[in-house]
Amino acid sequence: MLKSLIHDSPPEQSPSPRCTPASKAGRALMIIWMVLVFVISMSYWAVGGLLFLLMGAVLAPILPADKTRALGHWLLYWGFRGFLGILRVCGIYECEYVGFEALQGITGGLIIAPNHPALWDAVFMLSKVNGLRCILKDTLMHNPFLRGGAKLAGFIPNKPAPKMLQMAIEALRQGDRLLLFPEGTRTRKPERRINILQTGIGIIATQSSAPVWPVFIETNSDYLCKGWPLWRLPDKKVRLRITLGQPIASPPDESAAAFNQRLYELFQSRLGSASKA
Repeated sequence: MLKSLIHDSPPEQSPSPRCTPASKAGRALMIIWMVLVFVISMSYWAVGGLLFLLMGAVLAPILPADKTRALGHWLLYWGFRGFLGILRVCGIYECEYVGFEALQGITGGLIIAPNHPALWDAVFMLSKVNGLRCILKDTLMHNPFLRGGAKLAGFIPNKPAPKMLQMAIEALRQGDRLLLFPEGTRTRKPERRINILQTGIGIIATQSSAPVWPVFIETNSDYLCKGWPLWRLPDKKVRLRITLGQPIASPPDESAAAFNQRLYELFQSRLGSASKA
């Protein structure tokens, strides 16, 4: 529950109106530490991105498509786990995953559909659930840190929309797992807990008949939310709870708009109750 999540740790003492030399020194050390973590993170992805590009250039032309995707999924899974491991050891975040054991033994096409409060949400999902093909913002497909791994893993760019829908539906019918953020972009705060859902999730769910597994991401921080610059570091430890909900199926006679509304109301209800708990 979001309220309990925020208050899991003892309340912070109100800052003294006068900064002592000790507090100034502590703040300076914290800034140096956070900058060091940032440099380590960027170096990690500079090296990782280059390795992904090289492996893609060498192996993609000679491996079958399914083997190439499996390699890409494996590389991203362990690459993201390593990255998050660095951040966790450095004290940047804590994350609790709830309910993901329900995916064990599940076969066939399915859609993992989280809300999207922050830029790094996909990293947490891809490091937890192996074998996901992500529907990715088309500009990120050209990002030097992500391009090699995204292409190897068969990620699907979100534009042009008709092609994205076709590729996603075909992938699900072939038994692939998709990671799709129904909001289409990060949640705009403080106006709402979740954006109005894009039409794509309803079209893909109703035409593929694949179950949609909603994921509820709750956090105590606005770190990397909409409008948060990438270079700006968090001002406190980020705590997250990521909960896998029950799958939602679309009956044959349900419209894409009706499915979207049903899923939106579920997110509103779940995240709303979480914030009041």
